[in-house]
Amino acid sequence: MTTIGIDVDRAYSPSRWSHRFSDSEKVIESHVQTLTKGTQYARTTIPCLLNWIVDPTSSFPDHSIDIYFPSNVTGLLPAINSIQPKAIFVYIHGGYWQFLSRNESAFMAQTMSDAQILTAVIGYPIAPYATIDQIVTCIEQALVKILEWAMKLSIKVFICGHSAGGHLASTLLLIDWKTKYNIDHEIFGGFFLISGVFDLIPLVSTYVNKPLDMTISIAKNQSPLHRDSNDYWSALKHVPILCIHAQYDPPTFHDQNRQYGSYLEKIGFNNVKIIQLDNYDHFDIIEQLEKRDQPLTTMILTLIKDSI
Repeated sequence: MTTIGIDVDRAYSPSRWSHRFSDSEKVIESHVQTLTKGTQYARTTIPCLLNWIVDPTSSFPDHSIDIYFPSNVTGLLPAINSIQPKAIFVYIHGGYWQFLSRNESAFMAQTMSDAQILTAVIGYPIAPYATIDQIVTCIEQALVKILEWAMKLSIKVFICGHSAGGHLASTLLLIDWKTKYNIDHEIFGGFFLISGVFDLIPLVSTYVNKPLDMTISIAKNQSPLHRDSNDYWSALKHVPILCIHAQYDPPTFHDQNRQYGSYLEKIGFNNVKIIQLDNYDHFDIIEQLEKRDQPLTTMILTLIKDSI
C-alpha cells in the first residue's frame, strides 16, 4: 500500500482520528481508564488465575497469561483441568507493540464469564525490551499452552486481537500447528481481528518504529499481508475470520483491514468477513466488549455460540 504524499505519522495515529475527542491525548487517557477499570472489576468479581508463566526460563517481562473463569465456577480456584467452559476466548492487547499490558486487558472477562466462556489474556514483552520477532514468538509460545489445555478440555479456542494485537493474532495463521505442535485444527473456533495493522512497512518511517527499530526487511517479514500463500496453514481455511474496523479508524486502517481480508479470501480462506462498524473509533470499538448489548459483543458471542 502506498503512503506517498501523506503525513504517515498522522495516517497511523488512531488517536488523531477519533470523533469523540479533539485532543488525541485525551482519547488515549480515556481508553486506558476504561480498560483498567473493567479489568480491575473483573479481578475482584471473577475467580481468576493471574500470572500463569509461559516460559519459566525466559527473562522477558510480562510473558504470562491471566485466566478468568466462567461464572459457574464457585469457591476457591478449581482444578484447572476439571472445569468445563463453553469455549476459551483469547485476547491479545494492542498498543503498537510498546504500550499496555495484561493489567488493562481483561475488561471483557465479565461479559465472557457470564456467557460461561473462559477468558485467557496473553501478556507479552513490549518494545524496546523485545523486538517484533521476539514478540511474535512469545505470542506463539503462549498460545501453545492455551491450545494444549483446550485440547485436554475438548473445547474450542477463539482468538481476538485489537490493533497491534490484531496483527499478532493474524500471525498465528502462519503456523502449521499440527506439524509443529501436534495440535489439531478443529480446536480453532475463529479469529476476531479488530482494527488491526497487517502491513508493517509504512510504520518503519514513523514514530511507532522508534522503540521497535524495524528495518524494511523485518517489517515485511512480519507483515501477514506480504506473506506468501504457502506460509499460511491451509487447514484453517474454513475457520471463521472477522476482519473488523471502525468508521473513525484512520483511513489507512480501513485500507489494511479490507486488503487483508481480501488477501485471505484470495489465497483460499473461505469464511472471511470484512466489516465496518459505524459510529465507533479505534478505541471504543474494542471497549464494547465490556458490555453484553453492544454490536461487537453480540457479533462475537453469536459466532462463538454458532461454532461450538
